[in-house]
Amino acid sequence: MVLGALALTAFIAVFQLLAPASAFRQPYEYLEAIQTFAVAFTNPSSVINGSISSPLAENVVGRIDVTTTFVGQELNTEYLFGLFVEGASENSTQLIGSPSSYTTQSLVVEPPIVAVSLVNNLIYPTINSSFPLQIDLFIAFDDDMRIISYDAILRRWSEFFTYVVPLLAPQIAKELNSTTTNTTELITMKTAIDVCGMSTEYCTGDNQVYDSNDACMEFMTQIAFGNPWEGGMDNGWCRYIHKNMVKYRPEVHCPHIGPTGGDMCIARDYVQLTEDMPFNSTLLSYNASYNALDLKNVPDRNQNELVAIETEIVYMTTVAFYSVSCVLYMLLLYVMAKVIEISFGRFSLSYRSMSITNQRNSVTYVMDILLTGGALIFQLISSPVLNNRYTFAASGMLKLAALIISGLYIFELTYRITMRWPLMSHHFCTIFAIVLLLSVLSYTRHPALMGVGEIWLFQATTEQSVFVGLLMYRLDCSPKMTRDILYFAAVQSFIFKLGFAAYLLGFWAQHLVQFHSSSDDVALSVLLVILTVLLMSTQVYGAKAVWGLAKKIDRDMNSCVPPSPVESSKSRSTLVLEELHKV
Repeated sequence: MVLGALALTAFIAVFQLLAPASAFRQPYEYLEAIQTFAVAFTNPSSVINGSISSPLAENVVGRIDVTTTFVGQELNTEYLFGLFVEGASENSTQLIGSPSSYTTQSLVVEPPIVAVSLVNNLIYPTINSSFPLQIDLFIAFDDDMRIISYDAILRRWSEFFTYVVPLLAPQIAKELNSTTTNTTELITMKTAIDVCGMSTEYCTGDNQVYDSNDACMEFMTQIAFGNPWEGGMDNGWCRYIHKNMVKYRPEVHCPHIGPTGGDMCIARDYVQLTEDMPFNSTLLSYNASYNALDLKNVPDRNQNELVAIETEIVYMTTVAFYSVSCVLYMLLLYVMAKVIEISFGRFSLSYRSMSITNQRNSVTYVMDILLTGGALIFQLISSPVLNNRYTFAASGMLKLAALIISGLYIFELTYRITMRWPLMSHHFCTIFAIVLLLSVLSYTRHPALMGVGEIWLFQATTEQSVFVGLLMYRLDCSPKMTRDILYFAAVQSFIFKLGFAAYLLGFWAQHLVQFHSSSDDVALSVLLVILTVLLMSTQVYGAKAVWGLAKKIDRDMNSCVPPSPVESSKSRSTLVLEELHKV
């Protein structure tokens, strides 16, 4: 029962360690969401026909400065995507181009808010041309990474329209068989023909808004076309924008192109438009997680302090920050140690006859085998960083491996009864190196430091054979097999440590020396070399001690004296054992 409870606790801890809560999103996820939206905007038919899901939330509220505010997913989908799909399908020249590609000009992510400026190319097939239009957006995302609020500004839209329309005018005149060169007359006639064509085809029965096509033409040619920025006002330009959505829901959109303008093409008050905040989710990133109930009875001064708390940037060296993953990992180490203690106590006679010091040493051998093996797997997954193949997943795996090793060493320092200076020096050097590299990486942002960390950790994650041999020695396993494994471990450990140390220095010379114009980078290199030398000293000592233990077992076998891991008095060989690199 106890073992089951401990195992369950360990499982929960590991799950929490490896599976962060879905409510917390990383900035790169917002970058991906913006990219998804931008791609959908340049390929609107994919959203309309359902080949990709809408990037908009069900209760999205959006505002476009040159038109008006749109509420709900269906309405926003029609205006953001359907508008361009229908325009692109027309055989005649359209006043609104179709997005074909985009470039991100600027971008700021402050979850859950993103400010982005996209330069979209709008194509006009009938004149075989495209023109850039810059769109600035403030976007708020919900927990499912769908857009819940957006505020869009079409930068220099009036200049864009004034520049493009004269280029369209000759083609429009040709299509209308008109001889006039007056641009205003041409676009007024173009607007009337297109709007009335849609009205006649789709606005019928209960949805009819004009008595006849002639009545529609008369109204549309008499009403002012309007300025480019008046796409939400009572004019011909607003009705032209809305005519592309009529076919989707005539009962909703027919009034928008009719004489009344419905609730879209109407007179609007400037002050009201400016002061109105229609969004159902704030676009202020720093207080997005606080609602009115949270702030009830909280003084203004303390609300400002909450802003400071909310906007704190957590670095590797941030004071008073300790991640939940670290807390759970330390708990997992404790649970693992207890499970191993109970298991050995129940099933191993040799373990029960050991001193408490050797019992704890044996427990750490098992933990070392399991956890360094796990860290090695994560390292192998992240190894592409050595070839400049950086990914978010690889970085996360490498940091997880560093957390496993550093946490394990800290636990050993507190769990073991005694620890000789070579092993203590080894652990301190490794922990300090991990802290140093993670801190400097967050400060300098040199990606090559991930490669340095990758190589460095291999010195700590390739010692499983040593731990297996020492555990077999303590548990009084077959002397011959124990001897052979220790011989192998000594040679393998020495070769691997020497090889990785040389690789580390070579990698440093190739990738990091170039940054020596900064005193900070020079200091890092000096510390790196010093730590490498210190760590190599402990590694060589450890390999020598393992070899010495194997030779002792060999001598005991030849003299027919079986080695005893539980001697009541410490012989010279036992002292050698306790000075091992990983004892």
